[in-house]
Amino acid sequence: MDPHKYTTSDPLLKRLWGYLLERFPPVAYTVLVALFGGSAFALIDITSGEGVSLSVAVRASLVVLLVFFHLRVMDEHKDQEGDRIAYPDRLLTRGVVTLPLLAKTAFVAVVAEALIAASISMYAVGFWAAALGFTLLMRVEFGVGDWLNKHLVWYAVSHNPIVAWLAVFLWSVTGSPWTAEYGQYVLVVSLGSLAFEVGRKVRLPEEEIAGVESYSSVLGRERADWLLIATRWLTSILLAALAMQVGNVWVAGLAILLGIAAHVLLAKHTLRAKAVEGLATAMLLIDFVLIWGLGW
Repeated sequence: MDPHKYTTSDPLLKRLWGYLLERFPPVAYTVLVALFGGSAFALIDITSGEGVSLSVAVRASLVVLLVFFHLRVMDEHKDQEGDRIAYPDRLLTRGVVTLPLLAKTAFVAVVAEALIAASISMYAVGFWAAALGFTLLMRVEFGVGDWLNKHLVWYAVSHNPIVAWLAVFLWSVTGSPWTAEYGQYVLVVSLGSLAFEVGRKVRLPEEEIAGVESYSSVLGRERADWLLIATRWLTSILLAALAMQVGNVWVAGLAILLGIAAHVLLAKHTLRAKAVEGLATAMLLIDFVLIWGLGW
């Protein structure tokens, strides 16, 4: 996407579409959420026999997608000062879209989330509301933003539970009993998403952006890679244990292979930022696919 093709004179919908392409790619996020929701519903079906209708699955996944969108807008507000300097070509920086405009779209998204959740059940609304409350705490950095902004790893850890909340929301729409396997699933997707977050911000020294913190700039490249490797190993081990619990040796073996692959590829500390991000993204998506395939 070329951000320069969008200008302030373009129609509103075109400018918003340009923003989505730049900061919230619709296809990529739709695939991510579809695999997230599909893996949750597949595991519930395997462990409790409680299937979910396609209508409920689509609506619940749409709520998750909209939550991710309003989180993106919240991040734009939190990061506006640094982004204005570090990313002068972005549509928001150039005024093609504005923070007040994005705030309005996020408000519409939150209203839509509530209405869609209500169309499923009031039980689902309660769990969605808990997730919304956590995103609001994220917006104000839990009241300790100055400290968190100086401790990047703790920043990521403190924000990571939103994935767990969304996984619990997906469970809530099914009406199925809570199981130990689903609790383990929540841990797997939380750790996998944490690895994804770390992988987005690991760069070689020449790739670092002035004024923009990354795990490699804060920890050093080698320590950042080992943090990512360790997180991926934990994810793989827990996923393998989950697979063994439901009797799928093949998925358990593939999960361990993911850990080995991450270790081998990252331990040399030479991958460029795009490669590390692509690797972390691919492995999170593969986690979802493997969980989805537990019953095959």
